[in-house]
Amino acid sequence: MYDIIGDIHGQATLLHNLLHRMGYTHRQGCYRHASRQAIFLGDFINKGSQTRQVLETVRAMVVGGAARAVPGNHELHLVGYFTRHKLGEYIRPHTEENTAQHQPTLDAFRGEEAMLQQYIAWFKTLPLSIALDGCRIVHAFWHRESIAWLKQHYPENCLSDRLLHELVPEACPAWQAVSELLIGLKLNLPEQAGGEPFKVRWWQLPRSHRYFDLAIRPDEKKGNVEVPVAVDTNAYTYPPHDKPLFFGHYNLPGLPRLTGDNYACLDFSLPGRALVIAYRWDGEQTLHAEKMVYV
Repeated sequence: MYDIIGDIHGQATLLHNLLHRMGYTHRQGCYRHASRQAIFLGDFINKGSQTRQVLETVRAMVVGGAARAVPGNHELHLVGYFTRHKLGEYIRPHTEENTAQHQPTLDAFRGEEAMLQQYIAWFKTLPLSIALDGCRIVHAFWHRESIAWLKQHYPENCLSDRLLHELVPEACPAWQAVSELLIGLKLNLPEQAGGEPFKVRWWQLPRSHRYFDLAIRPDEKKGNVEVPVAVDTNAYTYPPHDKPLFFGHYNLPGLPRLTGDNYACLDFSLPGRALVIAYRWDGEQTLHAEKMVYV
C-alpha cells in the first residue's frame, strides 16, 4: 500500500532516516520498498539546508515509480517567482520577504541555476491533488468546488503553462482554486486586531468564530477577538464518512497525532526541532494513531 509523507522543507537527513525506518532501501537509482509506494505531500524546499538532496531523492523516487507526489505552496511560490502571468508581472513578486523565503533554495543551486530550472519544470508536472480508490491526497485543503472547477477548466491537473498564464494572485478564479488546494483557507483578523490573514483549521471549523478557536497557531497578543467569517462552515469541514484524507502544510504544534478518524495532517513540529512524518496506510477507512511514523 502507501506510505504518505508530509512536509520535508530541506531536511534530507530526516527524510532518509524515515525511509530507512520504513524499510526503503536505495536500489535501481532511488529509494524503494519491496511492496509499498510512497506519496509525498509537497513542500520539499526552503527552510532547511538540504533542499537539493531532498529534491534529488524525491524526484528520483517519482521518476523511478517508487513514489507519487503533489506540490505544496512552497513549490507553487517558487514556480511563481520565476513565471509571469498574463499581465506581465511575476506571479510571486520579487519582494525582500519573498526572496528571503526562497533563499535556502536559491543558495542550494547557486552557480547551477539551470538545474534549479529543471526542478521547477518538474514541479509543474505534479498533480495538484490525487484521488485514489480508497483515499485522497492534497497539500493543504481538499476543497471540492475548487477541484471540480479545475477539472472542468484545466483537466491536466497540474501547474501547466496554460494555468500559470492565468494565475493573477487574488484576482481570478484560477488563482482562487489553486490557492485553496495548495495554500488553504485563510481568514483576516478584524482591523482592530491588525487585519492580518491567518491559517484556519478548515477540516473542523467550530461554530464559534473566535480567533483562538479558528487559528492554527493563534497569537495570544491579538486577543480572542470575533472574526468575520464569510464562509459556510458546513462546507469547510471534512465529512466523517468520506474517504480518508491526507494533507500537510499546517505545521501543527507538538508531537504528531491524528487530527480525525478519517483525516490526518502530516506536518507537525516541536520547538527548535523539525519533524518528517509519515502515515502507513493499508486501506483502512478509520485511521490509527499507531500507524504514524516520524523522525
